[in-house]
Amino acid sequence: MEVAKLTNELGINELTAAILVNRGINNVESARNFLNPDAQKFLDPFLMHGMDKAVDRIIKALEFGEIICVYGDYDVDGMSGTTLLTRALKKLGGNVKTYIPRRSEGYGLNVDALEKIIGVGVTLLISVDCGISNAKEISAVKGKLDIIVTDHHLPALAKITDAVAVVDPHQPECTYPDKNLCGAGVAFKLCQALANKINGVDIQNYLDDIDLAALATVADLVPLKGESRKIVHVGLKKMSKSDCVGLSALVNVAGLGGKKISSESVAFQIAPRLNSVGRLENASTGLKLLLSENVETAMQLADYVDGLNKERKKIERNIFIQAEEKFKQLREESGGDNWSMFITGEGWNAGVIGLTASKLAEKYSLPTVIVATEGELARGSCRSIPAFHMKNALDTMAELFDNYGGHSQAAGFSMKTDKLPEFQRRFDEYVRAHLTDADYIPKVKVDALFPPSKMTMEIAEEFEKLEPCGVENPAPILACRNVRCTDTRIIGSDRTHLSFDIPTEDYSKKIKAVAFGKANYAALVENEPVDLTYYPAVDEWMGVRNVKCFVTNIEPITDEKIFPDRESMIEIYKFLANMRTKTKYFDMRPFVEKLNYRLKRKVSMYTILSAFDIFDELGLIRIDEAKQTFELPKLPKRDLENSRTFRLINAAKINVTG
Repeated sequence: MEVAKLTNELGINELTAAILVNRGINNVESARNFLNPDAQKFLDPFLMHGMDKAVDRIIKALEFGEIICVYGDYDVDGMSGTTLLTRALKKLGGNVKTYIPRRSEGYGLNVDALEKIIGVGVTLLISVDCGISNAKEISAVKGKLDIIVTDHHLPALAKITDAVAVVDPHQPECTYPDKNLCGAGVAFKLCQALANKINGVDIQNYLDDIDLAALATVADLVPLKGESRKIVHVGLKKMSKSDCVGLSALVNVAGLGGKKISSESVAFQIAPRLNSVGRLENASTGLKLLLSENVETAMQLADYVDGLNKERKKIERNIFIQAEEKFKQLREESGGDNWSMFITGEGWNAGVIGLTASKLAEKYSLPTVIVATEGELARGSCRSIPAFHMKNALDTMAELFDNYGGHSQAAGFSMKTDKLPEFQRRFDEYVRAHLTDADYIPKVKVDALFPPSKMTMEIAEEFEKLEPCGVENPAPILACRNVRCTDTRIIGSDRTHLSFDIPTEDYSKKIKAVAFGKANYAALVENEPVDLTYYPAVDEWMGVRNVKCFVTNIEPITDEKIFPDRESMIEIYKFLANMRTKTKYFDMRPFVEKLNYRLKRKVSMYTILSAFDIFDELGLIRIDEAKQTFELPKLPKRDLENSRTFRLINAAKINVTG
């Protein structure tokens, strides 16, 4: 009924309407606002706790010509927010300085930096994207420097009592309706409030540097709903013709000049370049780029930033390889049964380990801590899985850290190196006490069942109205069952991606499909019907537009899900061991054919893939997908119960038969 009403009232496709309803957007007004974010109203910034005090103190500083310092974090959110607030204050006649700490100074406010800032005559400091965890530092300069905190992180256990104002929607006393703003989003709301109070500007008409706020919102992975959705929607349109010379230069060096800019292109092409500055050098270079008003200077800085990003990729790749190798060694030594990942490396670049933590947490589905040590100092990045609240875990051992902060899914910290063993022990104990095996199973939320063979250009184009997509507003995920695919090919320079065709029921036409990072599923897709999840997109090449499906998950159909028992795993492992005496080359497709021939029966791909997962978790096999080689480490006898996959399979078998 709701789907039909949205379809009729808004003139949209039934599938689009079903997706909206499935996401809780089930009445005409909310659906209309969602599909047209331009029409959504900005919230009154003065609803945010502390906003009125912050605005009054800034106005006083402007009137008396005080020197104001905007103090930001060293990531994209911090650089972007610092830029937009600095530009706004200068337009209002402010005498403004900026400060972004080096990563070596640690996250947030630090007393040494505050004393230096006081030394150059600053009397008012406004933090952006940091400060909520710095009650001690703020109290240390009480009476010498007025501080306004603007932040979006969760408050620390210690409450800030000595700031002029604290503007953070996550404060317990803040009743602001939207808690999903990033740091630059909060700074943008402060700019709206200032423009309204000083010049009477209608809040709905204030859009200055909203493209910077959009850049930060996408980069900081905050939910794209409410005001954040409007900020990104409006900001992306403005980004291609930005008033910010530095941002325009960054867009051009990313190869996006003159093109339509999407949240995806921001996330994967623009933001990583800017982030590389804070990761490898001093984020003040990125701030200098964004604040630049000279086109030639901005392009030179943008080119320099682009070079840093290339260097960052190499460093990140090396750290990832080292960290993964350390994890595999630890897993082999412990016999499996890993509930968390905790890896340290002396001399690793602390600015890059967050990326490593993200990739490892996603690949192994484990709460992950990656630590860079340098003598007595350790700096770490934490990434989580959906079922585990990372900051809550760190709160229980707060006394171990010199500094820490974060969210449910990500956090960072600095501490003394000699405290790492206790942290590792307590962290793993906390994880084991708060998670079950089932919490580790990746869950996929599907918007609708819809076969790719029925996807049309009209529907794919209408899906573009659901953009910008990102956190809590992902691209529409559709599912289809029992699909036979053709023309399976492993693609990519590193041979990690999969391409195949999905024919219509009558085989009259084919839909092209790509599955990134799914090359290991080639044998499954080639040999058996599968269930798929995917999102459609319009693919344009040489002026020709076609619908393409980007596959996110591949599973055997239910009939093929034959659980591997102990005997079948022994058979598969013995075959692998015999095969390894002859070659180290490994390709799943010929392996399956040879295994079935040897056993004189068809073993389902589900059985084989599950067995490989179990072997991997127990450290019994190592496969290098890039080199297409495998090793079977010589290890003591393993207990299958140490494999989470084995435990879950057994539990499923009990549920099925029980």
